[in-house]
Amino acid sequence: MPQKGFTAIVNGLHIHAMRRTSTHDVQALQSEAQFYHVYRRDGRDGLTLLEKSLSFDSAMDYCLAPRTLH
Repeated sequence: MPQKGFTAIVNGLHIHAMRRTSTHDVQALQSEAQFYHVYRRDGRDGLTLLEKSLSFDSAMDYCLAPRTLH
């Protein structure tokens, strides 16, 4: 079942809104987000975690930085 939550796609990278539960991190709506993870799509359905536990501004900066390879 697909996860529901806020995702922004910037320069081909996916920023996912996340929140922490008692056992693990789960996707969240933007209004519920405690932090953001940045992923790169690899293949058809896979995502590779690049950075985690960022603020939204830091996640955007990461995606917009020229050093980020897609």
